[in-house]
Amino acid sequence: MSAFFQYKKEVMEDVKSKNPDKKITELTKIIGDMWKKADDETKKKYEKIAEKSKVEYENEKKDYESKHGKIERKKRKSKGKAADDESDEEEQSEEEEKPKKKGKKGK
Repeated sequence: MSAFFQYKKEVMEDVKSKNPDKKITELTKIIGDMWKKADDETKKKYEKIAEKSKVEYENEKKDYESKHGKIERKKRKSKGKAADDESDEEEQSEEEEKPKKKGKKGK
């Protein structure tokens, strides 16, 4: 989790209590403005927390994978024309596999 998100996690309840009528997006904008105005010492504090969190995550992931094997990720389809071309090809091959339907009889 990034330094900003570590900061956000810590200050969210306070900001929310001071702005109870605001939506989450508005609260995040307020916190973002606070982060921009934060001094270097404050930012370094959260950067250290973020780095520590990342190391802990990597260690936990390594332990998990040593016990259960590597986690397989599903590939996402890319957006744009290439994805459209792939889906067209898939639809064509599916149509070829389906038996042809006969028209209605006797009308």
